[in-house]
Amino acid sequence: MDNLVVDNPAIRASGSNPKVSIVIPVYNGADFLREAIESALAQTYRNIEVIVINDGSTDGGATAEIARSYGDRIRYFEKPNGHVASALNHAIPRMTGDYFSWLSHDDLYHADKVLAQVDALATEGPRTVLYSYFATLDQDTGRFVEERHEAPPGGFRRWLTEYKCLHGCTLLIPRSAFDECGVFNESLRTTQDYDLWFRISSRFRFAVVPRVLVTGRLHSAQGSRQLQQVAEEECDQLLRGFVDKLSVADLNATDGAPPHIAFARIAANLRSREFPLAAELALARAIEAAAGGLVGLWRRAEINAIRYLGQLKKGLREPAHMIMRKMKSIVQAAFEVLQRRKEGVKGKFSRIYAENIFGSEESRSGGGSTMAQTAVLREKLPVLLAELGAHSMIDAPCGDLNWMQHCSLGIDKYIGIDIVEPLIAGNQTRFGNDAREFLCRDIIRDPLPQVDVILCRDCLVHLDFRQALEAVRNFRRSGSTYLLSTTFTSRPANVDLKGADIWRTLNLELPPFNFPPPISLINEKCTEGDGAYGDKCLGLWRLADLKV
Repeated sequence: MDNLVVDNPAIRASGSNPKVSIVIPVYNGADFLREAIESALAQTYRNIEVIVINDGSTDGGATAEIARSYGDRIRYFEKPNGHVASALNHAIPRMTGDYFSWLSHDDLYHADKVLAQVDALATEGPRTVLYSYFATLDQDTGRFVEERHEAPPGGFRRWLTEYKCLHGCTLLIPRSAFDECGVFNESLRTTQDYDLWFRISSRFRFAVVPRVLVTGRLHSAQGSRQLQQVAEEECDQLLRGFVDKLSVADLNATDGAPPHIAFARIAANLRSREFPLAAELALARAIEAAAGGLVGLWRRAEINAIRYLGQLKKGLREPAHMIMRKMKSIVQAAFEVLQRRKEGVKGKFSRIYAENIFGSEESRSGGGSTMAQTAVLREKLPVLLAELGAHSMIDAPCGDLNWMQHCSLGIDKYIGIDIVEPLIAGNQTRFGNDAREFLCRDIIRDPLPQVDVILCRDCLVHLDFRQALEAVRNFRRSGSTYLLSTTFTSRPANVDLKGADIWRTLNLELPPFNFPPPISLINEKCTEGDGAYGDKCLGLWRLADLKV
């Protein structure tokens, strides 16, 4: 193949002449394959190779005959049928180019597709994946439509989640991206491309070349049309995974909306596109981001407003006055609570206990302290204490002892600590004895007894960063040996409490805590939020190892 490059100032200036491998996977594609190969060979950028992968065609050799007719102008490989992902993966280790460019056998490259993208590399840099606008040609009607879609700067991952408008054949991908991020998932029949783009976007920038460089055909024999039901189910699961991995940075880069609004909008978008599993998780993350407390009530009102508006757009005929009635009580409650004066930690948790803010009928400590949500802990906590050889434990906060009273810990001394005076007084009267003591203490600043293990379950999640760090420092000052604390192991980032919020998840291995990997983890198998908190665990650390 001729390795000359069409004269281009940007390429000359960069001194770059990367080789591009154009990969064409094909299965029974005699109808369009020749046109695809011709469009690849017609590229004005000449440092290319064209690789055709015959994925086990069963058309009596028609596809193979077309490919072989090009001789050494292309590189041709045959393999057993394994679908598109396997054909693309078959090509990746065989390509000799610096960049990968996928061309479906029924699509067409414009003559300057590769040149325009190599040109853009001069300014976008080597750790960039380039994509472009594209056009669609309906073979049945002859209708030709240009599609001009692009992600906002820095917001590619959210954009990919909300909008299915990236054409995989427009991409130019550095070969190193496969080394760092893996290749196509061969278990996916219809979403192998979006799965890989999302993985690559965690390490590489995606940037648009704002020109139509590819024409994609629409026709009845396309695999995506033949597998419509598979595609819908597979896409719902894939998008659910995307939602789970979106970080606060991914959200803010798009429109600057706070996380609870961003996730609510994503939920409405996914619901309107008929992806219920992904929409459900996005809504759960919106509610999680809203958290509890004063400001949380207002945020949940905003989330509900977005949900209702999404329903109206979808055409559900719920009368407007009914929607407003539902909203009125939420908004009114938000405004009433926002009128309260700011309160300290003791006042806040005393009010939570007195008013049963968490709304649990079983325990005023909240839904996480019910017998159902603590079944795993009642089984595994005594085992862990025995393995540690522990004889004493602080339970801070101990709450109303709803579940702990039923847990045989096998230790000599249990000390329940809480900041709410009536709670401690009641616990001491009901449960106090020589082996079980209850103390009213502020874990942030009051001296604490020295014990083998400090259990701090569902507590740091209610404190802001400063308060939580001070509490951990206070635990260390007690001279105790171990800390057993709640951590959400799959959360990508920690956010601080704002205003009068009282709850959010925390991953203690991330800033600002930066705990080392835990010695041991007990996954609580939490089912709250319809499984949105399945990563909730108790993590065990030596207090001496915590550099806070």
